[in-house]
Amino acid sequence: MLDLERLLAQPEGQYFERKSLWDRPPKGIKVLDRRKVRDLIAENVAAFANADGGTLVLGVDDDGTPSGHGYPPEEVEKMLRVPEQRLAPPQRAGAAFPWKGQELLVFEVPSAEKAVMVVGDGFPRRVD
Repeated sequence: MLDLERLLAQPEGQYFERKSLWDRPPKGIKVLDRRKVRDLIAENVAAFANADGGTLVLGVDDDGTPSGHGYPPEEVEKMLRVPEQRLAPPQRAGAAFPWKGQELLVFEVPSAEKAVMVVGDGFPRRVD
């Protein structure tokens, strides 16, 4: 089982990335564009897979505060399946986890044996 407490306490780096799913312009708060989030997932999962692996957690602010998301369940399901559908070879899907009253989207990515490509966008790689 994933230890979110330990995971979210660590700093971002080569093996861990957290992202908020909210845009906070001066005039208010709104959810990030769904397509941009799917692109972000594809790029980050492929980059982790093409390096030494890692974990991407969506729904957490830069300061570590869980902020969740504002997407309907069917859109969350599409986001979780991005690694299976937009990467070649396909990677494992993400999972949703409740955390401190918010839902987080977590992608645990092992290092790939074969280079992973974002279909239509190349081979990202994560470097320290």
